[in-house]
Amino acid sequence: MLLRLVILGCLLIASTARPAVRTIRDESQWNALLKKHSTETGLPVIVDFYSDSCGPCRQIAPAYKALAKEYASKAVFVKVDVNRQHQISGRYGVRSMPTFLFFVGGKKYKEFSGAGEQQLRQFTKMSVDKADRENVELTFESMMEFYAVNDPMKAEEDVEAVLKRCAGQAKAG
Repeated sequence: MLLRLVILGCLLIASTARPAVRTIRDESQWNALLKKHSTETGLPVIVDFYSDSCGPCRQIAPAYKALAKEYASKAVFVKVDVNRQHQISGRYGVRSMPTFLFFVGGKKYKEFSGAGEQQLRQFTKMSVDKADRENVELTFESMMEFYAVNDPMKAEEDVEAVLKRCAGQAKAG
């Protein structure tokens, strides 16, 4: 009985976990996903524009899924079926498949077409690294620690002014 409960619990957890690769069902889901990850999580979004009838798309799919599992906590991986989501593929000028787009901060960062596993891996790493560099949270405490080492004579009021300027630039960008 206990084993049965454990198995049922594992199945429940597995069924509610976020999939490694999500399929975009409509434009509103796409827009919400890009907005969420540009404003809330800071995670890059790696997009595979594909078609079920495309041989190279089927060829690269296992590598894309494996990469999604490898970077599960560092990036979001989605697939867009060009035959069902004309408006999304048209917005980005997708003409051949597969086409991969890489978004960081809600903006297109990189793009390539074809089933190149090395290029997919390289651009994914570059996108994750860029997102990591850009998603640094500045706090008054961390800035005080920095200035204690680099400019011990800097007054607290000056550190506060720098922090306010940085926050203003982040909102403007």
